[in-house]
Amino acid sequence: MDIQPQKGRFKYFCLGLLAALAVMLLAGAGDIVGANNFGPPNYGRYQISSWSSDFGDKGGGFGLFMADTATGEAKLVYSRVFGEVGNGEVKKDELGKPFGSIK
Repeated sequence: MDIQPQKGRFKYFCLGLLAALAVMLLAGAGDIVGANNFGPPNYGRYQISSWSSDFGDKGGGFGLFMADTATGEAKLVYSRVFGEVGNGEVKKDELGKPFGSIK
């Protein structure tokens, strides 16, 4: 049995271990103690969602809903329906109002 190839393998194995150890030390693990203090993601109390629809060849509409994630209540904040170019009608505009005052 030839000893020389085994020495070469052992040398490269040790170099691989040292490289892996260096990567682990340089990359770091972060704050392990504080990692358990994270709660669920906080997306905020109010979520917004927009909608749009095509009513055919010459019309459509778009709008905005706002949802209160604490109560589950959703309100229509803005709605606009339009026909031909330049012919549109705002059905509801509650932009800039507090959530409690939107009807």
